[in-house]
Amino acid sequence: MSATYPLTVIEERGACPGLTGFIESVHVMISTVADEFGVPDMELTVVLTGDITGSIRARSEIERDFAPERAGGIVKGKTISLVRDFSETAIVLDTGGVAAEEELDQAELLHLVVHEYGHALVGRLRAVAGTRPPKTIRSKTPEEVAAIWAYEAADEFRCDLFSNALLGQSITVTPSSGGEPRRFTLADLLGEGYRDAFAGLLDDVHPGWADLVHAYRTHQVGLDEMYESLLFGTGAMLKLIAHADAVEHAGGNAPLLTGYADHPAVQRLLGPVWTPIREVLDTTPTLLSLADFAAVDRAIQDCGRHIVAMWASLGVTGHLTEDDQLYVSVS
Repeated sequence: MSATYPLTVIEERGACPGLTGFIESVHVMISTVADEFGVPDMELTVVLTGDITGSIRARSEIERDFAPERAGGIVKGKTISLVRDFSETAIVLDTGGVAAEEELDQAELLHLVVHEYGHALVGRLRAVAGTRPPKTIRSKTPEEVAAIWAYEAADEFRCDLFSNALLGQSITVTPSSGGEPRRFTLADLLGEGYRDAFAGLLDDVHPGWADLVHAYRTHQVGLDEMYESLLFGTGAMLKLIAHADAVEHAGGNAPLLTGYADHPAVQRLLGPVWTPIREVLDTTPTLLSLADFAAVDRAIQDCGRHIVAMWASLGVTGHLTEDDQLYVSVS
């Protein structure tokens, strides 16, 4: 086991037994990649659990209200920085409490593990590169939130493609019609699930977000409820786009949004936000070295200005007052 990236594996809360060896083998493989890309030392704890909600809440103060439901599915894994610089990191994996005689799907488990390891590596690189935004006691401005939403969405895309690369190295597919075997991809594993979820939520974006702002203007909802719903809805939608677009890319298909270009949600809101992020992702490696990380991460975070512009197009802006308080206005 790597001395640079020491590993501890914990099984708890009715986790499917017998997976420690699998985790250790993946850890060795990813540790080699991490070393090649100059990821600084970090201690990793992988928690295998049958109760992901309980395991995450027990390990993170900021995740006391964690719930696994997300747009597009249920969270099966989460990476938690136990200290702010990610030098001590926990990866919590939901093994479903599967009985010992039932076999977990190898491809699904490998994707889950590698994807979360990707978050651990990226989180460590961001902390050491100095591009992780500072922690604030006050409420964050729209610009600060948007920069985080931009890099979190980009991280999901990169971690999915990192997983896709390792899936292809480990698993092959033989076409049912015969012919040469080919590499297994994330598209083979996940199919159209993320794309269908994205398509099903487009009306929630438009006219949904405009309706939400209108509900505030007509005194149907309060300012805080409207503002938080808009911001967190944006973050969730961008992560869903990132996952769906990564699957399309892995399958050799056109970018996700090209198939929905006529929908007003894509034309007016999502396209101007995701397209600049995708352009940075398309012109930079999936995993960045420490030497290259800061410049690319700043470019991704700068794409947050398009998110701010999108909120402003709905009439929602915000700024800090002279006493360092957030003031949100709706025009």
